[in-house]
Amino acid sequence: MTIQTKPAYQKIYDTIKQEIAEGKYLVGDILPSEAELEKIFKVSRTPVRNALKQLENDKIIHRVQGKGSFVSNQQPKQTWTSMSGFRNHYSNDWEKISVRTIEIKEVVNPHFAKLLKLEEDTELIYLKRIRYLNNQPMFFLEHYIRPVICSEIYQENTAISSVQQLLKEQSNIDIVEVEDEIEAVIATPYIAGALQIPDTSAVLRGTRISYAENKVPMDLNIFYINTDNWKYYSYFRY
Repeated sequence: MTIQTKPAYQKIYDTIKQEIAEGKYLVGDILPSEAELEKIFKVSRTPVRNALKQLENDKIIHRVQGKGSFVSNQQPKQTWTSMSGFRNHYSNDWEKISVRTIEIKEVVNPHFAKLLKLEEDTELIYLKRIRYLNNQPMFFLEHYIRPVICSEIYQENTAISSVQQLLKEQSNIDIVEVEDEIEAVIATPYIAGALQIPDTSAVLRGTRISYAENKVPMDLNIFYINTDNWKYYSYFRY
């Protein structure tokens, strides 16, 4: 696979965005000055300013003339939040939510390749992620993803909020439909350890398939949810 080198401003943008997502900078915190960022990233003033401008355009930060750049109170913009039965938390506690990717690799799995409507020997992108609320693990997620983006891109974006966001940013692919299946199960010791809950605890296990246009499956996500502090909510109007 061909790896494209990112421009300097994009590397600065991605790093600051990831640091905010991981909690290094909290809502209201001031970022290093432009001069400090030049030294940190060993670049000139132009890519620093371009990165800050893009962060501001994306409402990740706001800048105050003469004072500096501050972390904004971000609200979820992606449609995946409204497609979730956990949208109340995504809407109300967005600034308290973070994500960490703990494993990225390419795998051959005929079962999941078939579900993604691919040849059985296709190499899929496999991600293992944990989503946190107030630094407490709430979701354990496994993704099997159609290989439209190389694994190196996922390596560079380990704290991104959603696979959907990365598909949109990197390949201009929109997720327009999802299917969920949810059941109550007993956590395996590994899942219990990842969610920091007692062995044999009950959790919700979900299987989600996300589709692009023309019913093309892009991402098969198996997730486990600690529901002690995270509740499923649905609202329908007929």
